[in-house]
Order: sequence, then structure tokens, then C-alpha cells
Amino acid sequence: MQKLKLKVIKTSVRGEPSWCVRVPTLDGKRKRRFFDSKQDAETFLQLKKAELSNFGTRGVNLSETDRGDYLAAVDRLRPFGLSVLQAVDMLLPTLKARDKSCTTTALVAELLKAKASDGASERYLKDLRTRLGIFAAEFPEDMVSSFTTARLDDWLRGLPHSPTTRNNYRRLLGVLFSFAVERGFAIANPITKSSEAKVIGKKPGILTVEQAIRLLGKAEPEILPAIALGLFAGLRPESECWRLDWSSIDFEDRLIDIAADKTKTAQSRFVKMSDNLVAWLLPYRQLSGPVCPTGDKYNYMLQRAREAARITSWPSDCLRHSFASYHYAHFQNAGATAQELGHTGLKTLFKHYRNRVKPQQAERYWNIFPATEPETEDKVVHMAA
Repeated sequence: MQKLKLKVIKTSVRGEPSWCVRVPTLDGKRKRRFFDSKQDAETFLQLKKAELSNFGTRGVNLSETDRGDYLAAVDRLRPFGLSVLQAVDMLLPTLKARDKSCTTTALVAELLKAKASDGASERYLKDLRTRLGIFAAEFPEDMVSSFTTARLDDWLRGLPHSPTTRNNYRRLLGVLFSFAVERGFAIANPITKSSEAKVIGKKPGILTVEQAIRLLGKAEPEILPAIALGLFAGLRPESECWRLDWSSIDFEDRLIDIAADKTKTAQSRFVKMSDNLVAWLLPYRQLSGPVCPTGDKYNYMLQRAREAARITSWPSDCLRHSFASYHYAHFQNAGATAQELGHTGLKTLFKHYRNRVKPQQAERYWNIFPATEPETEDKVVHMAA
């Protein structure tokens, strides 16, 4: 500890003796404080000695403004049971994240690049690009670390979409901000405490038996295998059917091999082929090659089949949903239906597909066969059980 000296100095201003205390400064020099009385100087000297002992030279040299700020901070933190040092330790990660943070536009671009490198499907990348692109366009230059839960809630509630779509945006924002936390651009994911929109329970739309018959009867040969695989095997169109090769369909053992790299969940599975599915696929069987058209051509040909079959309402993914509903109603085996769908549990099955179809309708569904004579109207014959 540096030594503090008490010294008498005669000033030329008053001509009277003053008492001076010299205090060490941070640059190694000393500053002087003058007092009219020796008692005041000694009191100040003892105070500075205590400060120097407890806090060192830096503590002794606190300005009056710094002392005021410190005392005010202590008062404000007292109700929370925090010291100034504890409060600073809590604040530092936020300040570091703010300094390292980036704009939403840059973060979305970095996330897309990372997901593409990780092998994410084009469908998932498109979903990220579309929804997060809308978010980034709304806040192009905003720093990621500046977003709070309340701010994100306000933005989500302002979207002109259904509760389900709003929740889809929320889910992808969760992916974005989790990525931000991993990269050190934010200290926490604000979306985790955001409000999820309430979705009124609504069963997925399915086709009636009559609609399924008309659709198969009016479908062109190039698109028909894809429709049959959706109706009677429950294959997802883009992530499974579009990627399926004829070599993966085993007509001997009646199994469809869905490889892990051709599924939405990246998990392989075998799908059993029903009698009527085999009958629908056999006329188009090949040793290898794509089973169906993809992209715009798939959508265009499916649209033509729907229009020809006079199906005006087309619920999302209704071919797969029809399979699930009719399969469970007919076979009454939740585990088997979930396995065919590629689900890892029964929650989704019970929530969406149970009690959708009467057993009599399910029996009709699994007896939809192609007609033996090509001239037969609509190419479909409804066989008895």
C-alpha cells in the first residue's frame, strides 16, 4: 500500500497555513487535497487509508460521479438481492452477444447454408427460405440480439394467417434463434417463451371411397402409380414418392423399401403392399427408374386428374391421410398403421386418424381394384370383400 502523507503548506493566497493530504493516482503520481483545519485533513486521511487498504489505488481515485453511480446502483439492486458485481456478471453475456451479433438477414443466410451442408431436404430448405425470408424482410438490419419474446409475439400475432400457419412460423423462428445461440449471436432463444396459437382441433381431410374410385379412374398412366401409392401405401408425395425407384418395390415379398435418405424423418422402413395396391401397380411395373413425375409436372398431372374426377376440395396431403384413416378403421391395429406411416409413436395417429371412417367404408376402400377390361368405364371395379 502506498503511504499517505499529511503536510502543512502555507499558501500565498490567504497567507494562512493549510493542511494537505497527498493521494496516489493511477498514473503513479499524487494529487493533493487541502483543508482549513488539521482535524478535517486527518479525518480525510484515515478515510483514504481505509479505502486504499480495501480497494487499492483504483478505489481511492473514484470520482464523485462514480461514487454516486455506485451508491445509486446499490440502492436499485437491493430489492433484487444482487450486488453490483453480480449484476455486472449477469449483464456481460448480453453485452458480448450484442457486440458479436449480426443482422437477421445475415443470420438467415448463414442458417440456410448450414442446413444445406447438413443434408437437409430441398422441401425443408424451401420452407426455411420462404418463411424466414419474410421475417428477415420485415427486420432486415435489426440485430439478432435485440429481439425479445414480446417483440416476436407481436410479429407473429400480426401475421394474416391461420393459427396453424402462425405456429409453423413460430417453429422455424425457434430453429433460427437456436442457431443464433449456438453461434454466440444471442444468449437465449426468445421464441421458447412465446405464445403458441390455439388451433381448434380439426381432422385432416380425406377422400371418400367414391372420390378415390373416380380419381383412379380418371388418372393418366404416368401419374396413376403415385396416386395409388398415396392412397394405399400412405407415401408422402415429395419426400418419398418423388424419390422412389421401381427397384425399391418388391412384388415378390410385397414390400416397398423406403430408404432413410428418401424419407422426411430420415428413418428407413418397409411398407406392406395390399392386394389392391399390387393390382394397381403391376401394369406399370419396371425393373428400375422413377415411379412418378416430380415437381411441376406431378402437380399439373394430379390437378388434371382431380378436375377430371370432379373433386373440387383437395385437403392438404389427403392421399396419405386417407390411407391412414382407412387403414386404422379396417385393420384396427394402431401400431401397424403407425409403422406403415413411419410414425415413432401413436399420438399423431390417435389425434388425427382414429374414428374417421366407418368399418363398412374401410372395407370398400381396400377392395378398390382396377378393372380387368381396359374398356370398362373409369378403369375401376369395386370387388366384393
